[in-house]
Amino acid sequence: MTSSATAGLLPVSQMVADTSVLRLDRGSQCSVTTLRLQDGADLVYWSSRFEEKHDIPLQDDSDRVHFSFNSQLQGSATCRFDTLQGGRAYTLAGGFGNISYGPGRRGHYCQQGLLNNLTVMVHPDVLSAWTHDMDTGLGEALRSGACFLQGHHGAELHRTAICLAGSLNATTEGHGTPSRHSLWIRAQSLALVGLFLESRGRQETSMSAAMQKRMARVHDRLLSDLSCAPTLLELATEAGTSVPTLARAFRRQYGQSVYSLFQQERMQHARTQLLRGQFSVMHVATDLGYSNASHFAAAFRKHFGVNPSAVKESRRGGAQKRPGSPR
Repeated sequence: MTSSATAGLLPVSQMVADTSVLRLDRGSQCSVTTLRLQDGADLVYWSSRFEEKHDIPLQDDSDRVHFSFNSQLQGSATCRFDTLQGGRAYTLAGGFGNISYGPGRRGHYCQQGLLNNLTVMVHPDVLSAWTHDMDTGLGEALRSGACFLQGHHGAELHRTAICLAGSLNATTEGHGTPSRHSLWIRAQSLALVGLFLESRGRQETSMSAAMQKRMARVHDRLLSDLSCAPTLLELATEAGTSVPTLARAFRRQYGQSVYSLFQQERMQHARTQLLRGQFSVMHVATDLGYSNASHFAAAFRKHFGVNPSAVKESRRGGAQKRPGSPR
């Protein structure tokens, strides 16, 4: 028995390899997809919904730098490290990412609600080979062997994470290989790391931290019910700002308009449901607020380039070529 097991801690490698060790309550679900990018570098996609607050005691046995981005969060998620700044807890936010490194570090991860997260895990030697212009602050943090750097965001970073997550949906649902070529996935993973590094090196011309948090709340509120989008006035009122300010700030933080992001997430959810094969096209359309199946089909076709029925049919027989990848 390992020391981690003796202490009641779950090694990160074990959790990523087999989510059944989490022993989730009824109604909760969690799936993890791991793709090898090269020796010393992996892409990990975590998709989960915990009905009750779930606390996971962990030990990081990966010896990897984690470039981690929360592409969607509806609920709450925190992490606390026993040996970092006196056991400080960090609150995670949707649309933001962090860079962390702590080989052997122990702590707790706590989540309630839905979280989709994309992480590129890179050995320090591989990261050094990838980049020769790392900023001094990050280099010192990594050399300390215990860092957790938050607040990384940006429109392009967010879009790249969303595209990568979308390409892995089929694998996460257990229906075969990713919908994009392995070289595309590797290239986008490298781009994601590069965008993390760029977000550190930019001059701070971004919004205030308070406005960033407001937009994160707007983001979560917007996606809390994919069958009915709130009005801009409702979102602005809840955020304590005007509609024009909301529209500008949201686009600046997430790289697209409020309703463009809503529709993107709506269609991604529709595709996931169709790939599961449990519901008819009409059922999925109704669940997402469409009273007319033809209107839903038109919206789906505009986003993915194929009819929703084709995606549903592709699940049967384990078709090798999966339609319904974003254009």
